[in-house]
Amino acid sequence: MIKHISNRVAWHDNKWNGTICQHPAGNTFCIHLPRIYQEKNENAEEVLANRSWSNLKLHELPPCKAEGGAFMNELSYKRQFNHPYNKRGGKDIPHLNLRPTTVEIPPFTTFTVPFWWMLRGNQAQIDNLYPGNPKDADSPFPSAWVYGRERQETILKTFFEPVTEDKSLSIFYVKGANPVDEDSRRLIVGIGIIKKKSSIIKYDSVADYTYPLWDRLITHGIRPDDPTSEGILLPYHDYLALPEDYVLKTKDGKKTKNDLLDEIKLTLQETATRQEAIEEFTHGTEWLNNSTVLVVLGKLRSIVERIKEHGIASGFWDNHLMWIDRQVGQVKEAMGPFPSFANALQAIGFQYGHSLEEDLRAQGILGIKDNPWNAWEDVLSGRLTIRPRTYSKDLPFLKDTWFSESGERKELLQLLSRLELTEKQIKNWFELTSRRKLDFTCTDSELLTNPYLIAEKDTGDQEHYPIAVETIDNGLFEDKAIQGEYVPKEPQLVKSPLDPRRLRAIIIDILKRAAENGDTLLAVNEITETLNTLNLRRPVQIPANYIAANIEFLKEQLNHLSTDDIQALQLKIYEKIESSLRKIVLARAKRELEPLGEDWEKLIVNTIRKNGKDFDPGNNRHVAALHDQRRALQLITSRKLSVLHGPAGTGKTTVMGALFSCSALKSEGILLLAPTGKARVKLGKMAGGEAYTIAQFLTRQKRFDWDRMKPKFTGESQYKGEQNVIIDECSMLTEDDLFAIFQALDQAHVKRIILVGDPYQLPPIGAGRPFADICAKLETLEETDPDFKAASSLARIKEIVRTAQGEDSDTLMLASWFSGMKPSKNADIIFSKLGNNTQLNDLQLSCWQNEEELITKLNETLVNVLNLDHAKDYDKLNAFLGISYIEKKGKSIPEIDTQRIEAFQLLSPVKAPYWGSFNLNRKFQQQFRKGIQGGINIGEYQIGLFDKVIQTINEKKNCFPGDKEFQLSNGQLGLVQGLNYGFANVSFAGIDEKVTFGYKGQGQAENESSNIELAYAITVHKSQGSDFEYVFLIIPKTGRIISRELIYTALTRAKKKLILLVEGTDPHWLINLSKPQFSTTAKRNTHLFKSAVRESKSEIPFAAGLIHKTKKEGLLVRSKSEVIIANMLLEKGIKFEYEREFKGKNGQKRIPDFSFIDAAGDLVILEHLGMMAVPSYREDWEKKLKFYQENGFALNENLFITSESENGGIDSIAIERIIAQIEEVCDVGF
Repeated sequence: MIKHISNRVAWHDNKWNGTICQHPAGNTFCIHLPRIYQEKNENAEEVLANRSWSNLKLHELPPCKAEGGAFMNELSYKRQFNHPYNKRGGKDIPHLNLRPTTVEIPPFTTFTVPFWWMLRGNQAQIDNLYPGNPKDADSPFPSAWVYGRERQETILKTFFEPVTEDKSLSIFYVKGANPVDEDSRRLIVGIGIIKKKSSIIKYDSVADYTYPLWDRLITHGIRPDDPTSEGILLPYHDYLALPEDYVLKTKDGKKTKNDLLDEIKLTLQETATRQEAIEEFTHGTEWLNNSTVLVVLGKLRSIVERIKEHGIASGFWDNHLMWIDRQVGQVKEAMGPFPSFANALQAIGFQYGHSLEEDLRAQGILGIKDNPWNAWEDVLSGRLTIRPRTYSKDLPFLKDTWFSESGERKELLQLLSRLELTEKQIKNWFELTSRRKLDFTCTDSELLTNPYLIAEKDTGDQEHYPIAVETIDNGLFEDKAIQGEYVPKEPQLVKSPLDPRRLRAIIIDILKRAAENGDTLLAVNEITETLNTLNLRRPVQIPANYIAANIEFLKEQLNHLSTDDIQALQLKIYEKIESSLRKIVLARAKRELEPLGEDWEKLIVNTIRKNGKDFDPGNNRHVAALHDQRRALQLITSRKLSVLHGPAGTGKTTVMGALFSCSALKSEGILLLAPTGKARVKLGKMAGGEAYTIAQFLTRQKRFDWDRMKPKFTGESQYKGEQNVIIDECSMLTEDDLFAIFQALDQAHVKRIILVGDPYQLPPIGAGRPFADICAKLETLEETDPDFKAASSLARIKEIVRTAQGEDSDTLMLASWFSGMKPSKNADIIFSKLGNNTQLNDLQLSCWQNEEELITKLNETLVNVLNLDHAKDYDKLNAFLGISYIEKKGKSIPEIDTQRIEAFQLLSPVKAPYWGSFNLNRKFQQQFRKGIQGGINIGEYQIGLFDKVIQTINEKKNCFPGDKEFQLSNGQLGLVQGLNYGFANVSFAGIDEKVTFGYKGQGQAENESSNIELAYAITVHKSQGSDFEYVFLIIPKTGRIISRELIYTALTRAKKKLILLVEGTDPHWLINLSKPQFSTTAKRNTHLFKSAVRESKSEIPFAAGLIHKTKKEGLLVRSKSEVIIANMLLEKGIKFEYEREFKGKNGQKRIPDFSFIDAAGDLVILEHLGMMAVPSYREDWEKKLKFYQENGFALNENLFITSESENGGIDSIAIERIIAQIEEVCDVGF
């Protein structure tokens, strides 16, 4: 039987054309492959940039020579192989007689290596499938790989024999990091016919024996410039070369560069796609199922059609389409109508299903296109005799069972066998008890009528991805080329891609994925837009009114939200979740409790002093903050549900400390919860007690599904322990999390639920933004609202107390621009300071324009801030991180002060590019770590002595010495204290005992995941919930995920000093990211209190309290008061600019709220004063007013102000008077 293969290649910046990359240092995507990570020498490659491998010496070839880096080579080149076991000074083994072996690689040729097949751990599975293989020889040293040459040759022959010249296809893919899609685990870059396959290549040897290379040469048929090409290279590089601001006008509207890339990327993770296919694109080279190849070809066809429409990349695209069609036909010839027949037999208890099917085919009884169920019944009834087998004795006992099944049950099993499913998946859906246990609420009859219910309801588990729409498609669309005479019959038969059953299942998958990305509902228009751009084998192009015409059928499984403004669809579970949360939050927030009568001011002052800080009763700001915090404590303890929030620097930690000191609360009991392990540790230390993650708490209540890693919403009982529940870092909670917590608590027993957090930080990874929605709802309640009483449950701390060198913190001043609040009145002074580090206190800034300059600037700041002697000062860096030595029995033994591990941290928005955390970790490690040569491979990294690492999962782990069990948390940072026997022994921050935890190296075996990673640099998302003394933050100009919340979260991680490394020559472009349209929280669709739904992907929904839209198209402002002012100006027809930069004397910059031009052409300014009752705000306004006066502005002449009352009210009549004055002096325009 012909086999097709996958083939991994490293990302190359010049189309894998057999040259060194154009800019090797800028291509950091390739280093995510371990071999390249260890061997790449950017400096050496830069010298050789763009040179053909055919002109290089053997030692000059880059490490991607072993990772398909030149699979599109137009010229031949040579590569030398040295056996990895042939090492000087090594053990006396046969491999010492092997010699360096040079191989010539012809044009359009690459190597393939089936690594999975060569792993020792997989040999039992291989022997099961292919018995009779020679036994492996014992390795004289620990090894994950097959050792004996006979077995190696046999396995290689088994793998490559069915790979057939001129028939088999090779699909080339990039694993992990690539510049096309930051989230893609696999990106397919090309597919071609295998034109030639080499024989097994063997090492040159001085002995009478040799060993095989595992690498096998294949020549493929991809020729992009040839109309007779027998393959296709996707034109990613042509699209990546487009300017960042490129826009293409299409029949569907304007599309950006990123939109276009999304339309042509071929990944294996798209909506409705079989996720199982990812497993076939791993371990270098693997066999591919025919169904996977068919799906890839189908997707490729849709993509080629789009490439033709775009007209960006030249090529013989019509010829390519005809080639795809020919390949589809050939693949179908090898496929049959019941691919899961054997698995179905196993699912009903016949464990020899595969053996029976093989025997039936081997004896010629069963052809590829035949119906195996006919043969099965013939065997059971005795009409068909097969050779005696082990299973023959079981058949009589199965006969009665099978023939006693109803016709409906048999029909269901046969239906399931048409789908490519495992034994367990079939059992889950066939067995009624399994179906009920998994809450798959549908009958056999319903499944037979609508098989797409399987895709709608299946949730997958740790072993399986959810069953995809594509899996149902492949089995039930009529395709005689696959099914022969056994085409599905109605009602299972699917006649059209527009079948409502299919479309509903795809829409449900779209909504599930939307929830994972934050949206709890989607507009019908956006769903239509998404459907029409899916890269499916059977594409969807639905008419404009399709969803409306089928709405009743869709409503059987979905909630339909219909208003004058929007038509939207929502998963029913989120309708239930949001309805429940809405009721509980508002009802409990309105319910008052008796005051505790606590002396809060005393507790606050005690907490301040306990934390090693001073309270000065003569300091107006200290006194104002004390009153602010006391009021917050009174509010949050006087309601059954309350919210404590405030931006960084307002003293939430102090308020929490005072809260934990309250004797009344302690007597009632306090349950401490946090969304992550790191936040749990921090909360527990703050409270001096035990805190739990949400998952830990729900697990104790038997309400967490560890197979699917998600909370359960039901359970046997509810929690009746402590009466006060405090949840910290609530901005990280999803709607599922909060709903699960509320369902797990006995609401009658729990007295107080206190939600604590900062709604301006990054939103949760998952559905909704409940904390931000709750804060916005409570803050925008009007006196006429029936729920207005709930407004008093919100305690927003306003007074900034953190200072630097006796002045306002420059870091917090900059951060305030990225919060969802209007910054303090003089906060724009920060933009005059940026670029002049002598004027900054706890903030430092450097600019960079390329990879080399970034590393240079980073080194300069590291030396300066960490007080290093030079950029490779290994010893002082170690000392800074708490590493020291003690003498013990004549040896220097390293000791680690775990409190210093978090002394500094590098942060980047993402992982993959050259400015991402992965490359920065590698650069840092190469520069500062002497002991890396003796490191071990864990996941994607090589980890050595004293490397800084981060725990990536929550787990319980035993320590050494003592074997005591500790709870380690996702996000917990540590240092490698020692390397012993293939283990990295790690000391962690937050664990004061002198203990370490062992992590086993993975040798040369591939592994995509591990429990620890390098952590000199981490992403901003991973830093959430943590803080560090010194933070070095890299901010690039490009990146899809860069948002206002990401910048705000990053800016607020530093306790002592923040060092910004900003791309470009001028950092002032940063202010653009502070605008509301860059809010990722506000872009989410939710319906928790009021529907906020964008009409299309590119729009921003209106969410009251989160986004402030004016009547002017595209104008978003920072507060509801400014909405009122802007709209009044628009009604009067007065031309204005919002937040126009003004440069005064000495180049100082300010950003007024509203600017106008008077009749003489001079500037007129309107400033709105929102929080004059807050002393620090008032002081800031006085400073800004002085600046204006020094620059020629006078109140009520060319400088006007509006203000709010102490409770936030606004006087519209007073504003109208001010606007009338402005109208008198300004050019109104048209």
